[in-house]
Amino acid sequence: MADIGILVSVAWALCVVFEVCLVAILFYRRNDRRFPGFTAYIAAALVGSVSAFVAYKHWGYKSKLAYEVSWSLQAAVTVLRTLAVMELCRHVLARYRGIWLLISRLLAATFVMVAIAAAAIGGRSAGQRVLSADRAANLALAVAIVGLFVFARYYQVQPREPMRSMAVGFFLYSCFVVLNNTILATVFDRFAPFWNFLSMLAFLSSLLVWCWALRRPFAETASAPNMLPAGIYQAFSPEVNLRLRRLNERLRQLSKQPAERP
Repeated sequence: MADIGILVSVAWALCVVFEVCLVAILFYRRNDRRFPGFTAYIAAALVGSVSAFVAYKHWGYKSKLAYEVSWSLQAAVTVLRTLAVMELCRHVLARYRGIWLLISRLLAATFVMVAIAAAAIGGRSAGQRVLSADRAANLALAVAIVGLFVFARYYQVQPREPMRSMAVGFFLYSCFVVLNNTILATVFDRFAPFWNFLSMLAFLSSLLVWCWALRRPFAETASAPNMLPAGIYQAFSPEVNLRLRRLNERLRQLSKQPAERP
């Protein structure tokens, strides 16, 4: 383990500690029932961290087998991260089923197509292709989160806590992975140890955000919002609500059309 470096080992250990803390918070506050996809993602990340640490310790940091084990685990964790982001979108758009159906399909299709294309053209070696696919997948997630907040702002759908903080954690980590993997692709061998250290710090920051956001049980009902003056609300709210209802109804009708054909 000497070739991994003491900083990487310390960061690795801290990630495992906070992953355990976050899993404990999820079950203690019963948020695992509201966010099963997110709980599965954090549990998988915990298993992946421990497994990769054991693999590198047993076979060595430069071992090809340890490398394959580590990236295989990373691929599974990335898939679960995508499902967790989709779950987050579903919570924000729970009132608008038609809109949620459209976004979920677009997100799933975009993730699959971008990941496959990136893996195919990412490079000659398997490592470069996996790296490119991971970068593309996280880019798709970052774009999806930005799109979710732009949509929510445009239609005045206010994301509640802890969804807002959870989305921020996903966005920050995905953006860092995209930037870090881009640099790593150009200096693969020399930058790899430092890349691992920075990746762990980025993930540790997201873990801290998630632990803080989920420290309380998920509220079934939203707290009373800060209302605008009555005149402003009466002037703009009917138009916004009508536009949102029309879009939602149209999307629901489109999603039913294939099933209704003879």
